[in-house]
Amino acid sequence: MIRFVMINSRHRSFNFVEYTNTVIEKVKNDLNATEVEFYSNKDRTRKANIVINKKEYLIQFTYIITHGTFQLKIDISMIGKNELDLELHDLKIKLKDLVITDWEQCVWLEDRQSEAYADSLYKDIHLVENSLRRLINTVLFYKLGGDWWDLYMPIDLTKKYNQRNDPYKRRAPSFENIHTNLMSIDTGDLVKILGYKTYKIKEGNIFRGSSVGLEDPFTDAIQVQVLTIEEKEKLKQFQYIMNNIIYDETAAAHFQTKLSTLLADQLEIDKDFWNDYFSNWFTCDFRQFQGRWGEFNTDRNHVAHNKLIDIKLYEKFKTSMSQLLGIITDAEEKFSAYLETEMSQFLDELEQMNEANLYQSELDYQSLIEEEAGVRIRQHDSIVEIFQEHIANIFDELKEQFYYRSDLEIVYNEPILINETEVFRVDYSSGHTYLKVLADPFIDDSGGTTSYVKLTPIYNGVDLQKGFEFSYLNGEVEYNEDQTNYMPLTNDELNVSELKKLQEFIESFINEHMPEVDEDEIAEYACESCHQFTIFLSDEDDGKYEQGKCLHCGHSNPVGGCIRCDSIVNQPTDGLCDSCQEYIDNQ
Repeated sequence: MIRFVMINSRHRSFNFVEYTNTVIEKVKNDLNATEVEFYSNKDRTRKANIVINKKEYLIQFTYIITHGTFQLKIDISMIGKNELDLELHDLKIKLKDLVITDWEQCVWLEDRQSEAYADSLYKDIHLVENSLRRLINTVLFYKLGGDWWDLYMPIDLTKKYNQRNDPYKRRAPSFENIHTNLMSIDTGDLVKILGYKTYKIKEGNIFRGSSVGLEDPFTDAIQVQVLTIEEKEKLKQFQYIMNNIIYDETAAAHFQTKLSTLLADQLEIDKDFWNDYFSNWFTCDFRQFQGRWGEFNTDRNHVAHNKLIDIKLYEKFKTSMSQLLGIITDAEEKFSAYLETEMSQFLDELEQMNEANLYQSELDYQSLIEEEAGVRIRQHDSIVEIFQEHIANIFDELKEQFYYRSDLEIVYNEPILINETEVFRVDYSSGHTYLKVLADPFIDDSGGTTSYVKLTPIYNGVDLQKGFEFSYLNGEVEYNEDQTNYMPLTNDELNVSELKKLQEFIESFINEHMPEVDEDEIAEYACESCHQFTIFLSDEDDGKYEQGKCLHCGHSNPVGGCIRCDSIVNQPTDGLCDSCQEYIDNQ
């Protein structure tokens, strides 16, 4: 059952029958319904049945007038119980979208489908949470012993969960004699344990003594390091603070920050839980896992707080939790393999501690892994990052290749990939020309959709008609109603072959149209066509570029010759070269 109510029509006049007829007709056309019929018509209540994809749905419109408030209540139900039915989802959203602009408010009263989505997601949530709890317990019991919780965890965690344990155990007396801290720990605190660090006094501490031969009060070892002047000053500060606190205990609050800073400076990391105990088993670093877990916690709270869930959000939650579960499960499998090799006896003892609920979670996990589809579906920002990375690689290589050219100014601007923008530009000082590349993106993070970026070279404002397009095909899954799981439809694929072609095109274009020339190889007279002082003229006819050709527009200009020695002169007509002119002047 889905029920929502529209409050206060925005239109002055309202004809209940005509309005509902229009709405149903639009639903029929937009959703390709095969049968539509109003089977009950009363003054303020109308009931219709509609068939979509061979499934029958009932829609009831109720028009209510109370104390100057006009309401249109809409009830939707399905013949045959299937709360995850996709057509039911499309029908409720279509009805809402068709009427919402005609009314001042839309109030959602009941949505059994959204509740069904939440029920389905709750199973995944428990699987993910319990799998991480199980992994933390498994690793730390092995690495630190059975009392790791009381020995190493900070007091805010132990105090909070010790207060919770007693009432939990009273409610379930069968589990009074087992360790339950992680079973009741908040989801957000689990990742804090993964990244937790403990500290110890470092060897070079200020308490080691002030001269050679003094005993270290912490290790009873003979110290051979003399305190530095700075360390002696810190030791004096510590002694001063402690004198005040011993004299007056209330002074501790005044010196708390300074004392904490002094003591923290004498410490170094002793145990880094992530690096020492967990990093070897995970396929991602702590920052990446922390980010994924934060997203999971946000999704979990959305479900736990009974917020509405539509099909897109449901599928997004399903996919992200499946990926997170895969990471944790992979870590479990790696650690289990390690234990099987190193500590087979420990595994037997650990299996006895897990109890029936942990064993059932493992069975559920195994079933989920076998049934769920392992397809990568990227969000918008992730697709953009892939494109940016590959675009940057190509243009960085081009910049490096022409780095030695002083006549070229090369600029790369990382594209945001929202709309068409200039990402690469080469300014050619010898020819007063430029080559730029425009990036025109199309990003769609829908499943099974191809996103692409078209890169277009522009020379002096003219499109070279050389578009280079590289693309990313997003993964896609399909929900199998019979099996109640997701099946893969499309695997994701990145195609960057056109980027290499673009790189080769730009290399060739620069070498051909922006040749490396010296300043003294530019003529002192202007081009006949574009009137720029960019004519190539060289005393050495080495064939690297056509004599008289304009480096700006490509026009072939006349080149004068010396009437005495036949060498090239710096003018469009024949005359005397500088050497011959000097010779004649000296005669």
